[in-house]
Amino acid sequence: METKDIILELRTRKGLSQDELAEKVFVTRQAVSRWENGETIPYTETLILLSELFCVSIKTLLCSPR
Repeated sequence: METKDIILELRTRKGLSQDELAEKVFVTRQAVSRWENGETIPYTETLILLSELFCVSIKTLLCSPR
């Protein structure tokens, strides 16, 4: 799984809209959309917030174990 798919899956599992996730990690909804479309990945500071919010490691956010 790619980062875009992992973020989308974790967000939907938690029942958050893109707007709600954006608010929780202090970015725009457009930034979340770009992550989920694979156009960009979150900055390090945002990865830390995402890992805390979803209770997963940063490594989990960046790649799926094979």
